[in-house]
Amino acid sequence: MLRKSSRLQSTGYYNSTGEPVISYKETLYRVFKRRRFHFRNGEELHLEHDICTSDAGPGFGSTKRKTFLLILLLFSFGLLFSLAIFTSIPSVIMTNIFTTSTKEARKQLEELQSELASLKEQFDFLVPVADRLPNFALESLGARIIDDKTSESYPPDKPLLRIFGFTLSCPNQRPRITPRILLEGRAPMLPGQCWAFGGSQGQVSIELAQYITISHVSLGHIPQMLSPDLTVSSAPRKFSVFGNQHAEDPVIYLGTFQYDPKGGPLQTFKIAESNISVVKYVTLRIHDNWGNSQYSCIYSFRVHGKLAWHEH
Repeated sequence: MLRKSSRLQSTGYYNSTGEPVISYKETLYRVFKRRRFHFRNGEELHLEHDICTSDAGPGFGSTKRKTFLLILLLFSFGLLFSLAIFTSIPSVIMTNIFTTSTKEARKQLEELQSELASLKEQFDFLVPVADRLPNFALESLGARIIDDKTSESYPPDKPLLRIFGFTLSCPNQRPRITPRILLEGRAPMLPGQCWAFGGSQGQVSIELAQYITISHVSLGHIPQMLSPDLTVSSAPRKFSVFGNQHAEDPVIYLGTFQYDPKGGPLQTFKIAESNISVVKYVTLRIHDNWGNSQYSCIYSFRVHGKLAWHEH
């Protein structure tokens, strides 16, 4: 007679006659041993206790399948979400984000550029470029005006009376300012302290003290806010610069420029690389002004460059 299991009897595996009524495959038990430590009279005792587990609990297969399906479902949602990220679904959102960021960055950049330009304009007004370059058209360095190649000053002297060969002038008549004032390098420029010539066209020729390789020229006029009549109509407009090494040599064209009445009072113009030359004589030729038909005024004219170490 077969041995009956007390565990199976307790679960209803046998009927009243002792015959099995349920048929299933029983999974073998896995036995794990856990050690417990006890101390008796300072000695360590090891007791082993058997732990029996079984994988054949009721409903375990169903729970395992549910867990697998849940994991599969989560994986499917994750895969779809990942595909959505790298496809066209969020592209519009990302495009809007990047577009908005780009617009804001461009706006901030434009504001910074505008602020920088304003600061540069203020700095150039207070400290013009011409004040940061050597000026070789200075009488203190030996430069001089070539009178026979320079226009007549305005207004011309008008003697009131001539007696026995002597010319008498009105004692209250303002002394005429000669082009030598351009060689004084005055700063700041004040109203009336300028060289004027009649009409809108004229020129001044200067002999420098030394030979230089010319790189820039500067032309100055007072700003509109300082003008007594609040205009700059007498300021030069379009002008050209010529130079040569010797007085008898043909002049060399150095460039044509335009003075901006809305710019700084003292404006600097760069000679083109192709026109840079070694000169000792420089001629400033005014082609027109900003509207004054009687006269034109030049407050400052400077010549910049480097010394040319040549033997002449």
